[in-house]
Amino acid sequence: MPSDLTRASPPRRRSEKSRTAIVTATRELLLERGFDGLTIEAVAARAGVGKQTIYRWWPSRPALVADVMLEDADKILASVDHTDDVSADLVRWVGRLVASLTTARGMAMLRILTVAGMEHEDTAVKLRAGFSAPLHESVRARLIADGVDAAAAESAADAIVGGVVYPILSEPHQYSRRRAERTTRIIVGALGPRPRP
Repeated sequence: MPSDLTRASPPRRRSEKSRTAIVTATRELLLERGFDGLTIEAVAARAGVGKQTIYRWWPSRPALVADVMLEDADKILASVDHTDDVSADLVRWVGRLVASLTTARGMAMLRILTVAGMEHEDTAVKLRAGFSAPLHESVRARLIADGVDAAAAESAADAIVGGVVYPILSEPHQYSRRRAERTTRIIVGALGPRPRP
């Protein structure tokens, strides 16, 4: 009679080669077909793995997409510089963000993150934690460091990040870095002067 030790099989480890093939295939197919056109079958075929291999590591299509997109997020997420000019710091940061998000890859990533997050709540939570929240927190923290009170900093960060993301989702080819920078200056200017230490 087998013991509990012989009956229990060890957890299967991810093959790094298979994982890389799946991530690469997913990224390529997302750029070619978008989120709606991506299927687990197509990813498996392109990666040269079985569907079961994908489902063993990712419970759903949105979960797979979220992980792949978040691997690219570090190219977009950057903290805001802290100089003596908060407006200039945020304008530079917004300029870099717009430059990243208005490339073909950046626009595709933003659309895919939005759609994937709407389809599956667990995925939405993961995407907020790995992408949306860090963007917002970078702006909020920079404003607080300049003496803006927490509530105003929260709202201003909403406006600055939303003021970039919404137009790119709505009209990506008409949105310019100059417009994003102007929006940021208006928002920071509306906060008024802060006391200096």
